[in-house]
This record gives sequence, C-alpha cells and structure tokens, in this order.
Amino acid sequence: MRKLFETYYPLLPIITLCGFYLYQASGFVLHDFANYYFGSYFLSEGHFTSDLYFPAIFNEKISALGYTSVFTSFAPNTPFLALFFYPFHILDPYTAKIIFNLISSVLFLYSLRRIFQYYSIQPIYLVLVPFLFFIPIKNNLLFGQLYFLLFFLLAEGWLAYEKKQFFRMSLFWGIAILLKIFPVLLILFLLFRKKFKAALYLIGVCAGLTLLSVAISGFEIWVFFLKDVFPKASNGEIATAFVDNYQSFYMFTKRLLLFDPIENPNPLWNSPLFFQIVWITFKLSLLYIGFFVSQNHDKLFAFSYWIIAAILLSPYGSTYTFIVLLFPFIFLAKERLPSYTKITLFIVLFAICNAPLSLFLTKAFPFSYIRLAGLLFFFVLFLFPERKTISPKGMLLLPLIIIPIGFVGSYSKPSENSKALLPKDSPILLYDYTISGNELRYFYRNENGTHSAVLPLPEVKIAEAVIQNNQIFYNGQQQTVGSDHKQKAIVLKNKTILYLSDYGRGIGFYTLRKNTVH
Repeated sequence: MRKLFETYYPLLPIITLCGFYLYQASGFVLHDFANYYFGSYFLSEGHFTSDLYFPAIFNEKISALGYTSVFTSFAPNTPFLALFFYPFHILDPYTAKIIFNLISSVLFLYSLRRIFQYYSIQPIYLVLVPFLFFIPIKNNLLFGQLYFLLFFLLAEGWLAYEKKQFFRMSLFWGIAILLKIFPVLLILFLLFRKKFKAALYLIGVCAGLTLLSVAISGFEIWVFFLKDVFPKASNGEIATAFVDNYQSFYMFTKRLLLFDPIENPNPLWNSPLFFQIVWITFKLSLLYIGFFVSQNHDKLFAFSYWIIAAILLSPYGSTYTFIVLLFPFIFLAKERLPSYTKITLFIVLFAICNAPLSLFLTKAFPFSYIRLAGLLFFFVLFLFPERKTISPKGMLLLPLIIIPIGFVGSYSKPSENSKALLPKDSPILLYDYTISGNELRYFYRNENGTHSAVLPLPEVKIAEAVIQNNQIFYNGQQQTVGSDHKQKAIVLKNKTILYLSDYGRGIGFYTLRKNTVH
C-alpha cells in the first residue's frame, strides 16, 4: 500500500483538479463538444455533407433536434473527426460529453505518468503540472475539447518512436494529424532526422485513415474541405477577419499591416506585399531552424521544438491548445539546468497559460498581444542553449526566396472592391435579409437563437442578380471575382449590388457587402 501511494501521490493534485472540472463540466454548456458530437450524429443519419460546414445550416439542423441554445460551427474540423466521434452519437450530447471527458482524462493522466516514468523525472515536477497548466486543463474539460486526447496520442506516439516502434508511432500520430492537422509538422521532424521509414509509415497511415473516412463520409465532403475549408482556416478565417483572442503571430501581423475600413482602420502600414513577406519569412525561418534543431542529439528537445513551432505557425490559438506545451515542460524537467533558468522558464510558461486575456485585450495594439509576446519569449529562451547549432548562412539566403514568393502571394489574389455594410459590432452570422420599401431587415443567429434587425435603406431594389459558380452576374456581366461564398444578390436603384458574403471570414459566416455595378 505504501509503495502504491509513493507511486501515485504526485498525481493526486492533477487528479483532484481534473475531478473537480469533470464535475463542473457536467453542468456546463456543450460548447466546443457540440462540433464533434453533432458532426458524428449527422454522419450516423446519412446527412453528413459539405452543407454542414456552413454554420447557419449546421445550427439550423441542430436546432431542429431540440437544442435551440447551441451555437457552433463544424469548421475548421476535418471530416475524419466526425467518424472518430461516431460511437458517441448513440448517447445524448450531454452524457456523451461527460463520457468523452472522463475517457480523455484517464488517457491523459496515463500517458503523463508513463512519460514521467520513462525519463525518471522527479515527482515534484508532476505536482507542478496542475498549477502551471491550470487554465488549459480547466477549459479543456469545461469546453469538451480534445487536447487531453491529443496529448495522449502525441505522447504515446513519442514513446513508441523512442522505442523504435515506428508503426505503432504512426498509428498514434496519424490519428492526431487527421484530428487537428497541425501535428503534420512531425513528418518534417522525421525527415530532418533521416527517419525515412518512420516518415513513410506515418504518411501511409494518414493516407489510409483519409481513405477510410472517404469511404464512409464520401469524396465530395473531403474535396470541399481541402478546397474551401482548409484554405480559409489556414488564413485564420474561423469567424470574423480580425480576432485578437487568437493571440497568433499571423493575426498580429495582419493587425499590423492590413487595412480594413471596419475591423482594422488604423494599421501601422497598409501593405499586403509586406504582410506576405513577413509571414513567409516567419514560416520559413521556423522550418529552417527546425532543420538544424532536428539534428540535435536530444530527440525530446527537437520534438518539443516542433510542438512550439506548430503553435506559432497556427493562425488561431486558444488556452486549451497549451496542453501540448507539456512536452517542452517535460524536457525542461528532465534536464539538469541551472535553477534560475528553469524557474524563469516556468514563470513565463505559467503566465502564458494562465494570464487572463481580459488583462490586455482592452489595451491598445500592440499591447493587446502580450500573451503572444510571452510565447515568443518562452520560445527564444527554450531555443537559446542550441543557438550555436543553427547555421546563420542560410538565413541570409532566405530573402532571395521570400521576396519573389511575397510578390506572387500578394499580387496573385484578385483585388476586392466590395465593402462591408454593417459596423464592427454587428452579429457574426447573418443568414438572410429582406427589403421592404426603404428598409433592410437582416436575420442573424447567435447562442440565443435567431433574431432580426432593421437598417434604413435610402435606395429601393430594382432587380435581382444571378449567382453562378460563386460569382455574381448582372446584365450578362460578371460583377465579382473573389473566392468568397456569396448568397442572395440584389441590385439597388443607385447601381449598387448588395449580397451576403463570407469574404475574409470563416466559411459561411456571412455579412452584408456592397459593390458597384460595372
């Protein structure tokens, strides 16, 4: 009994924390778990089509089942996620969330203990976990998120890699990639370490899981995901165009360098070209550094680098994502570093994970991005001991590659002449509008159901325009060129076209835009 206690007592604080928020989550709203559950439910009903990526349709179908207070979006999740959660559809969503949270918590604690045992890390560091990662643990359980499960998949895959069990590794990491995409960077980790067999296994498993999903969900929804959903998600277009809550480098750079008359009227400098150059430089620099770091003799350091890099490269972020920062924490815990170095890094890590966004989101830009600054500071401190392993010569060549790519990226996009009609604080999801005399009534949905609001309209409607292949036509002439999704275009007397569009926004998160008839 004493031996059992000595083995498991370091887990008691985190078990207590998880137990408390498992209980709290049972009375909490479905939140993000609704994405997973209802995706799997509609798959089981044979109604899993690309329409579900449009939040108005997704929420309307959920509301028809009696869940009128749910407001969610299936994007940017992969179609595979609905297949993965398929077993949960036999339960009601609230019970399913409790069961999922319980399973993922057990798996999370199991892998956390295993990886601590594998590296013979002192128990005190395990006691620190619930304090350093308090908010990520809390939000993961309250929201029904899957980052506990993701940690389990990454950790078990990592232990399999350490033991040269590459097929087992590829199964765990393959599922992680199909669920959340960003672990795909681990393929580069394997290639840069010249583990070509392991990389081939991982690519093969990803292909196999994708084909399984295609066989069950259909080819059409995967094509739609790759062609429409994933490109928008890669640009941080999840809901609205500028979301400071994400605290990502992409969103910071966008706020700094891209003008928007409604959401970002005062950038430091309005330059789409320079935005492309800065963003591409950042991405290629991380990949370049990752090449040298991957040669590092300490494999866990290299693995941890790619985890941090994946977070930095993601255009959107959240507190529960920081659960995966346990990997650099585990590396620091096992290393014999000076106490002041560890303490400094742990303090920064604690601040990143737990500082309330409300403390700085109300501040003027760029002070509203303090959490991003903290993450970058942690990244630099973590990387600093390995600075001598990175060749500076290649960094000098990056501009020769980046500037031409920046020009192509900046000027290959068609110019957008339309303008948003509604103010910044307008609802994020419009789904219809009508015109009666000199009034425009638009309809929108939020967590409280459907609503409508009225705007004065000085000009009357004279005609309807046609939408073909996602472009607006009027009098036989094409009026738009953008790839945004469009609905319900009308022409006003003053030769203005009004329509619903998700330009610069998450897929299907329509707002009203206007354009001049050509």
